[in-house]
Amino acid sequence: MIAQAEAAVAALRDTYREQLAADVVTLSDIWARIDPQNPDEALKEVQSLAHNIKGQGGSFGYDLVTSIGASLCDYMRSAHRSLPKELDIVNAHIKLLKLVSDNDISGAGGETGERIVERLRALTR
Repeated sequence: MIAQAEAAVAALRDTYREQLAADVVTLSDIWARIDPQNPDEALKEVQSLAHNIKGQGGSFGYDLVTSIGASLCDYMRSAHRSLPKELDIVNAHIKLLKLVSDNDISGAGGETGERIVERLRALTR
């Protein structure tokens, strides 16, 4: 039974990796079509997807993904984010999610994860 449970978790983890990659592509697509003069609709889409990413990552052993998603959600929730500098911070989160996804960085990400989390803290202060 334990072996079956471990196999099921491994299969779900593979599915999650694929879903994360698809979510990152969707975020990148949203970002590519954002109108800096009127970003509100696109930012709502980003926030919704970031919320899902935040909630799912840790369940599949991607704690760093959850940390990045949480940082993005918190940042976007804290105020209206439409100034160029603020949009750059949103984009930095998307790029970091892509980095983690592309390199299949799981868990907390070790030293790389620590640097990413610290960078996000500095950006969102």
